[in-house]
Amino acid sequence: MHATIDVRLTVSIDDDKTIPLATLAEFITDRNVESALLESLVESLDAARVEALCGEKHATGNGDNRFQRAGTDTRTAVTTAGEHEFSLHYVQDTAADHDESSYFRPVEDMIAFDGQNRYQQDIAAKGVDLATSLSYRDTADHGDGIFERMPSPTTINRRAREYGGKLKQFLPDCVADTDADAVIPDGTKCHSQDDDRSYHSVQATLGEDTADESRSLLDLSVNADWDETAAELDDKDAVTDDATVVSDAEEGIVTAFTDEHTDHQLDLVHVGRTLDYNLWDDGVFSMDQRNEIVSEVIDEVFHLKNSVAKHRPDEEFAAIRSRIARTTDRIEKTAWQLDQYGSEKATGYLRRWLQSIVTFAEAAIEGFEVPWTSNPVERLMGEVSKRCKNQGMRWTAEGLEAVLQLRLVKYADPPHYQSFLDKLLQRSTKTAMSCDLSIESTGGKL
Repeated sequence: MHATIDVRLTVSIDDDKTIPLATLAEFITDRNVESALLESLVESLDAARVEALCGEKHATGNGDNRFQRAGTDTRTAVTTAGEHEFSLHYVQDTAADHDESSYFRPVEDMIAFDGQNRYQQDIAAKGVDLATSLSYRDTADHGDGIFERMPSPTTINRRAREYGGKLKQFLPDCVADTDADAVIPDGTKCHSQDDDRSYHSVQATLGEDTADESRSLLDLSVNADWDETAAELDDKDAVTDDATVVSDAEEGIVTAFTDEHTDHQLDLVHVGRTLDYNLWDDGVFSMDQRNEIVSEVIDEVFHLKNSVAKHRPDEEFAAIRSRIARTTDRIEKTAWQLDQYGSEKATGYLRRWLQSIVTFAEAAIEGFEVPWTSNPVERLMGEVSKRCKNQGMRWTAEGLEAVLQLRLVKYADPPHYQSFLDKLLQRSTKTAMSCDLSIESTGGKL
């Protein structure tokens, strides 16, 4: 079906005035040309569909047709093109069954409105996209400066929940068979407005393909159990059987993601700060003594990191083995000395996590690259803080998970986020449309 719209646009400018191009662009935009074109297009298609069903208006014999004109009604809608009022026809199907509605809008066979929603998917998606960075109130305020009409904060909130839920259902197909060889999980907390808890636990898991140097968000959950997350990722084949887990010293993460086939790499950046806390908690050493102990351990750890970076490219594995042995020996000696002084927690920390400190170096000897830091997921937690931890923010579990699905997928996996929006807005249907535009301008008139 074709629709042709004849448009005449006349713009007059005083001869003694110089108008900035930006002002002219703003002037044309304020005329809501796109909105008027869309309304005319839809009403033209509506008229063509009605005529195809009911015959030409006032034509002889129309009264014998199955489909009869049944008046018009106004359908309002808001899109990125503007705010619209469509005058659309109703048609009666005189042969409809008694249990079926006999009245319908023929144009809706071609043009699908978003149910009874006034704000259509395009403008709603723009609002939700802004809401991944701004509060719902700020989104509505800022959007009004970009689009003719923006949804209210309440509507944006509702759509964010809806689209966040749809995105969560969309993601499993994206991460299935990812076969990440490094898993980087971490968690944080956000204030809750639910009655049963003060905080919500946010758990995010990144997968990294070290060969391609690519990362994907494998899972985002709220108030979930790490064991459940690990099992679900295993069912989806999102990680390899021998993937290395890179994290801080949270036992829940290590227990959930590691087994006899999976090693753990402790984030080396955390070693100094966690050791310092344990030394302080033991209360055995002065601040200067604690700083000296921590400095010695950090020097050993990062000397090992630098040694791997230096010798791995040239496959100088003997040098790496030597450095691993030296680092292990010195940390074991430090742990023994701390034990003699009665610093139990610091001793336990070093002995518990020593093997995890050198995992990346041992993997290098085998020809594999293992990240020595969980910094990528730490940055992801920073995105959580920027959106969800501002002063006064409190969340329901559903609302928090929805907005973080959108925020973190957009941050960590822009292609997946874009694919989701393409599916949501059914952009593939653009292939069913074509448009020819011709413009002639004469005498300063367009």
